[in-house]
This record gives sequence, C-alpha cells and structure tokens, in this order.
Amino acid sequence: MAGGAAGGSTMAGGTAGGDAGGSTAGGMAGGTTAGGDAGGMAMMGGIGSFVRVGFFNQHLATGPDGRMHLTFLEGAAERVFYGSCAQNCFTDAAWSPVQLRSSAQLGVTTVGPYGVGVDSTNRVHLLVGAVTGLGSSANAIQYGTCASSCGTASNWTWTDLSSVSTGRSIIGTNRNFMVRPSGAVSFFTSEGVYFTCSGNCSTLANWTAPVTLTAEVLHAVVDGTGVSHALLNKGRSANNESLLGYARCATNCQLPASWQISQLGFLSNAPVFTASLTATASGRVFMAYNQGVISVSMQDNRKLFIASCPANGTCLDLNSWTSFTLGALDEGDSGAWAEAAGEGVLLASTTVSELNLRGCEQDCHLQANWAQGITVDTSMAVAQVVPPALGSSCPNTATFAAWYPRRPIVGISATGVAVVHNPSALVTCPGSTGPATRPPIGRIITTF
Repeated sequence: MAGGAAGGSTMAGGTAGGDAGGSTAGGMAGGTTAGGDAGGMAMMGGIGSFVRVGFFNQHLATGPDGRMHLTFLEGAAERVFYGSCAQNCFTDAAWSPVQLRSSAQLGVTTVGPYGVGVDSTNRVHLLVGAVTGLGSSANAIQYGTCASSCGTASNWTWTDLSSVSTGRSIIGTNRNFMVRPSGAVSFFTSEGVYFTCSGNCSTLANWTAPVTLTAEVLHAVVDGTGVSHALLNKGRSANNESLLGYARCATNCQLPASWQISQLGFLSNAPVFTASLTATASGRVFMAYNQGVISVSMQDNRKLFIASCPANGTCLDLNSWTSFTLGALDEGDSGAWAEAAGEGVLLASTTVSELNLRGCEQDCHLQANWAQGITVDTSMAVAQVVPPALGSSCPNTATFAAWYPRRPIVGISATGVAVVHNPSALVTCPGSTGPATRPPIGRIITTF
C-alpha cells in the first residue's frame, strides 16, 4: 500500500518499504548507460551552463536516431528556444539553440514551451502556450512541427489550436504533451481538456478536444503498449492536503468513457508541480513525489516516495500501489523527475543545495534494485561558474547569495543521459530585510 492515500476525508494510510539511504554517496548501478534501459551512468560526459536569464519550462525528448531535443523559455516569459544535440552536449553552444516563438511576434503577454516530442520518423513536435490579451484567445495554444533541419526556424510549421476549444490554457502544465511513434499527438490543458490529433497535425481540422477530466492534469505519458497514464491534482483533503490522483485510458481516448480516474489521491503537502509520473515499456507505472507534512503516515513526512503499480489495470485502486522512500528529508521538494527507458527508471531530485540522480535497471518497484544516489550538481558548483549575486543591485557586496537547484528533467537516448535543471538564486543586499529571488539560469549534465 502506498502511504497516505485519501478520498476527501477518508484516509487509507500506510507505507510499504523504508528509506533507501543517503542522497550523495555512491555510484549508479552498473549496466547500460543508454539505450533500452535506464540503469546507470557509467561515466559523466560533462556539465555546463545555459547562462540565459529566465531559463525555464525546459523539456527534453529523444528520437530513434539518438539525437536529443531541448526546448526552453528565456527572458521574462518572452522567448521560446529549441535546440538539438548528438554528442558533447554539456554546453549551450552544442545545442545551437534557435528562437522559434516570442511574445512580441505572437502579440501576447507571455509565451513559453510546454512540451516536445519526436515520432518514429524523427519528426519533431512542439507545444507552445501563451497568456493572451483581454477578450482574445488567439495564439493561446500553438502546435509546431518540423521534419528536418529543425535548427532553422523557417523549417517549422505552426498551427494555432486556440479555436479548437476556446478559452483554454496550457499555462502551468508540466508534462502533458504526448507524441506517439505514429505521429499522433495529444495533450491536456490546465482545465483538464484533452486535445488530440491522429496525424497530419499541422492541419487544424485534424484536431479535436472531446474529453474533459474533472481534475488538473499534472503529468501525462504513453507507455510502450500504447496506454495513456495521467497524474492528477484532485484538489484538497479535509485537512487541506493535496490529493495526487491517477487516470488511464487504454484505447479510443477520444471517447470520454474510455478514461478512468482513481477515487482516491495520495496525500502530499509539497508543491504539486514537483511530482512526476512515468511508465515503462511494459506499462508499469511510477510516481515520484515528496509527501511534505501531512496528518497521517506522519513517520514519512518530508520524504520522497516512489510509488508503483503493475501493468494490469489495478492502478485505479491506489491502495494496491506499493511504495518506498528514497533520499534525504525534503528531497524532491523543489522537483523530482522520473524517466523510464525500457524497464529501467532514472530519477533526478533536488535537495536544498544538491541535484541528485539515481537509477534502476529492472523491477524498479523493488527498493533493493535502486542504486544509491549520486550528486551531479551543487549550489557551490553553479556559483563557481556564475556568481549568484551577478545582475543584482549588490553584485560585490551581498551579505548572502546562493543558488538553489530547481525543477530537474531527465532525457534518455541511445547516445546517453541528460539532466537539465534551472537553479535560481537568493540574494540579500546590505540594508535589505530579507533575500530576493533572482531569475533562473540553466544547467545541463550529460553522459555524452
């Protein structure tokens, strides 16, 4: 039983498993570094920085050719960039980022990327969302696609999907963009509206929005068998704790009746954006989230959970999930990202000052099969490259300044593994009553 699940005020607490040890020592499990499984990182290729003010909303995807694709936001939610890389990918320049969209170009207040994917033909698909002006929904949701030479902005085709279901937004969604090998594309808006296209998705008429889930969809993925899985924010418990629910659709997902939603929700008092969902090739589902401080299962407060259920449809009963905890107290409180490849899973998670990575090659629902975590980046390492007070009103006189790891993501390809996060800094200037938050930058760690 995965601990603390609830439906409203009805609790179904309890936890399986224990703590899997520290967050910094040791190495990843042996075995393959890339390809079919996500078992381990035999060696680090390098680490680098994207010194771009406002680096945010980063997303990674890989294609059959092994090339990795990255999209991110720059500025004050002003510019969407895209880049790709096949080797020596631990520098900004290696990705050759190109600006694809901007708030000025689209005539919107803000703009940002909300997902990237690659189909079996290596065609790239990209989702962009925007805050529009009062009374307008034009350009609120844009779909972009590119077949080749995608580092050239003119090779992209863009379609405004805002009219498919007007008044909808994808602002605030995390990982809802799903691209199937066939080129079929789907995603959820922040209201739980399911947009879907079976092919030739640059044609507006091929898009529909036939389903609305009665919950906020945080993450959504398609497993290797074609089943769609979603991590939900089902609202609050009677004690004002978040309810992390689950939904699935096996076939005909354009039909509302095809979607099933769990009655219960796992209890968490950590920010909901920090939770993550992934599914293996065979369809086993994994959820990673920090429990925070809740009113039941209090022995696991502030711990990072790995919860899992098998690929047999029982996941709708959250009491059937098994779970264990990993890492240090508050690990994942600023972000945890689980990414499956084959039957293996890699997990990136933050502590106050570190970014950790750990992996499992198979049977990852068993705690014993997980390697002890390694630290792949630290606040101090970031500061050695970019002083945290740089750009503040007191770059040389700050009484306190430090970087903090935030929102990691993981990409796995036949070439290797990449982890990207966007640390932000807290800076206290002389005479200030407290620290001020500085805009984030990007950091990338790769094995290739």
